[in-house]
Amino acid sequence: MSMSRKLSDEEKMQRQLRRDEKAVEKEAHPPVDKYGAKILRILREEAADNPGIKYNSEYFEKRFDVSNITILRAIKKLKDNNLIKDKQVHGSYAIEEKYYEDFYSQSCSEEIKKNIALIASLGGVLQQYKNTPLYDSVTDLIYFLQPEIAKSDKIFSSGRVIVSPQMEYDINTQNWEKVYDALQRNHKLRFRYTKPYTNNEAQRIVWPFQLVLDNGSVYLFAYSEYADLVLLYDLNYMTDVVVLNEEFDLPEDYDINNYSGGGRLGAYKGDKIENYKIRFTGYAKDWMKNHKLADNQTFKEDEESTTVSFSSSQFDKVLELILSWGRQAEPLAPARLVKRWKEEVLAMAEKVKD
Repeated sequence: MSMSRKLSDEEKMQRQLRRDEKAVEKEAHPPVDKYGAKILRILREEAADNPGIKYNSEYFEKRFDVSNITILRAIKKLKDNNLIKDKQVHGSYAIEEKYYEDFYSQSCSEEIKKNIALIASLGGVLQQYKNTPLYDSVTDLIYFLQPEIAKSDKIFSSGRVIVSPQMEYDINTQNWEKVYDALQRNHKLRFRYTKPYTNNEAQRIVWPFQLVLDNGSVYLFAYSEYADLVLLYDLNYMTDVVVLNEEFDLPEDYDINNYSGGGRLGAYKGDKIENYKIRFTGYAKDWMKNHKLADNQTFKEDEESTTVSFSSSQFDKVLELILSWGRQAEPLAPARLVKRWKEEVLAMAEKVKD
C-alpha cells in the first residue's frame, strides 16, 4: 500500500502563498454579478443614443425593480474591476475605456482573448434576433461571463472568425413573451392565425412545445387541438394571443427534431418520410460533398456530377434547396418531387416568355 508523501515546510509555505494571492486577487477583482452585466450592456448599447437619460443608481433601481443597495453593490464590483469610471459623467455611470490597450495587450490572458474572439463571432447570429428578448438574454449572459467586452467596441467586433452580415427580422416581442411564459409553465395557448391560406377566423388552442429559431424567423412548434396535429406557427402571424389557465402534459417526443425524418434543412415538420435522389453539377457538385442534408445521406460521383441520396420528411425544404441551385440541381426521385420541380421550372419559363 502506497502512502502519500508529507509536504515539507517549504511546500506548505508555497501553497499558502498561492492561496493568499488568489484571495487578494478575488478581493481586488470581485466577480461581476448579473446586475452588473446588465448595466454594462445598457451603458455600452444604449447610453450614447440617449443623452437625456441619467443612467445612475436610481435609474437602474427602477429598471430592474430591485433595491438601491443591490445596484450599488453591482456598481462597486464594476468599479473594482475598472469596468466603469469612478465618477459619473454628466450624471450617468460610464464605461471605463482608458485601460483598454493595457488590458487587451498585456494583462489579458490567452483564455480571455479566445473567449472574446468567440463572442465576436456570435455577433452576426445574434443580429438576426436583435428584436427579441432572446437577444437581451444572450447578450446579458455574454457580459456576465466576459465583462471585459464592455471596454471597447473594438473588442466585441475584433473577431477574426465572424458571421457574414445577416438579414434582420422584426419579431413580435409581445407574442414571444406570452409564448415563452406558456412554455415555462406548460400552459395552453389560444390565438388566431393570420397567415395566407389559413382560416383567419378560427381560434387555435395549442399545447406549446418549443420556440424554434430558423434563419432569423421564430416559430412555435405545438400540438393543435384545432387540427389534431403538431404544427409550426410563425410568431409574426399570431394575433390575440392568450395564455390559458389550463395545463397540459408535455409528451416525451415533443422535440421537432423527431419530426424531420432525418432531414437537416431547417424548421419543417413532415409526416411522410421519402427517399430522395438529387444530381448536382457545376459548383454544386463539390459544394454538396461538404454539407450534410440528412443523417443518412450517401454520395455517388462521376466526372461531371455528384448524386446525393438520403431520406427525409422535409419535402418543401428539399424542393426549395433544388430550386436555389437552378440548372445545377436535378431531382431524380421521388416521382412527386420530379413532377413538382418540372411544374415550377415551366412556370418560371412562362414568366420569361411574358
